[in-house]
Amino acid sequence: MASPEMVLADLRDAWSASLSRTLLGLYLHGSLVAGDFAPDRSDLDLLAVLDSDPDETLLAVLAGLHADLGRRHPQWAGRIEVEYVSLGATRDAALGRASQTHAIARISPGESLHLLPATIHRVVTWSAVRDHGRVLVGPSAVALLPAVAPDLVRSALLAHVRDWPIWVTRMTTPGAQSYAVLTLCRALHRLQNGRQLSKRRAADRTIAALPQWDGLITWARDWWYDGGKDTDTGRADDIHTFVHEISSTILASEPPTNAGLPR
Repeated sequence: MASPEMVLADLRDAWSASLSRTLLGLYLHGSLVAGDFAPDRSDLDLLAVLDSDPDETLLAVLAGLHADLGRRHPQWAGRIEVEYVSLGATRDAALGRASQTHAIARISPGESLHLLPATIHRVVTWSAVRDHGRVLVGPSAVALLPAVAPDLVRSALLAHVRDWPIWVTRMTTPGAQSYAVLTLCRALHRLQNGRQLSKRRAADRTIAALPQWDGLITWARDWWYDGGKDTDTGRADDIHTFVHEISSTILASEPPTNAGLPR
């Protein structure tokens, strides 16, 4: 099995050659940068910044690139997550402009390559890439991506928090349930401390802060990092209770001025 670095080098070269006229920057983020990458489970998370919004024509080119990469590295098929966004879309979002005129392209595990609106909610990812992303192509993320006001990032996170109690009802496998717990732990600490932690570190800190949830968070962390299987028994009822309680606690502590986010 090719190492993550070998796959990234292959991807960088192929994308640079095929997208030379539109690719402004390509950045790695996520667990490989954060330091808790699980070789048998974690995805490779990338952000590609383009000179214009992706469209159906570009989508066809990207589909070919991803298919070819999957053929060269079949063990990594379905584990490459890339979001394609124009520099203009990131700049408008950083200014708080809710625009349906921009589109992004996205591919992730369990999700085929497709176009979707570039809503302001994406600033959570874009700001994290700007702060911590590793350059594969182009200038540093700080030099290319616009700064995002902390209050705007916070509002976007809170919008996600409001959606989680509904979102989690679709999490039927133990893998999805574990991901839901770990992601909410990470968001909780970003809201409290303004820093993006890895899922493992966020889980450990949440256990210390909320010992009543020790058993569930430990289960989610250990399933994720110690090779759990989707044939294992899930914990749907516990997950739903955890998400509702933590979401309600977060939202109840927020002043009304942070409640809204343009869509």
